[in-house]
Amino acid sequence: MLRNPRLLIIAHRANLNGAEPQFENTLDRTRECIAQGWSVETDIRRDAAGRFYVSHDQAEWSAANDAVAFCALWRHARVPIALNVKELAYEAELIAFLRAQDALSHVFLFDMELLESTAGETARRFRSLDADVRLGARVSDRNEPIEQALAIRCADIVWLDEFDRPWAVESDVRLLQAHGRAVYAVSPELHGASPSVMQRRWTQLITWGVDGICTDAPTQLDRVLTAARTGTRTQVAA
Repeated sequence: MLRNPRLLIIAHRANLNGAEPQFENTLDRTRECIAQGWSVETDIRRDAAGRFYVSHDQAEWSAANDAVAFCALWRHARVPIALNVKELAYEAELIAFLRAQDALSHVFLFDMELLESTAGETARRFRSLDADVRLGARVSDRNEPIEQALAIRCADIVWLDEFDRPWAVESDVRLLQAHGRAVYAVSPELHGASPSVMQRRWTQLITWGVDGICTDAPTQLDRVLTAARTGTRTQVAA
């Protein structure tokens, strides 16, 4: 049962059919995902010269990872891009950059809790810099409870992560949504789960009505969602 017909497919690091480190976070793959109508989860950094670039790990700025080129793609996405903030201390510069690139309204910023000493302080700083910036708060099984995310009132998105076990239940999703939060869930294969476990969790999340799923396998998830809409059956290869 597809409870949320607008469930957002979020391609983790712009992967298409499983993790491919040599292609992740590249312009070509990002372009492909956006052309499919999917969101993309990607990572933004800033080098010593003040240039923003896209990379999960620290790297040298280059024409290939220049964030200006990515912004040109993000502006054409029909759904919000999930922008993982990988470093702190340049919040004002990041907001100014995204605004100058006409990309601020096309992204939401998240994962700041992994870097900050007090959960929510960076989100509140971003909001003080721009009243309209969209923000996400984390919930996970690693000391990031639902109550903490709800206390970050400027965040209207919850990034629901399951590192060590499938801890979330339907009532958690309903509670977060009742408080006006969109719930984007991390698919279990991002933390090493098998395809069969991944598909079982997808079925649960879809039935619960989450607002989005972030996965390394967006092509397969797209097929599953299409099947759910049409009432047919599909199977993800093991």
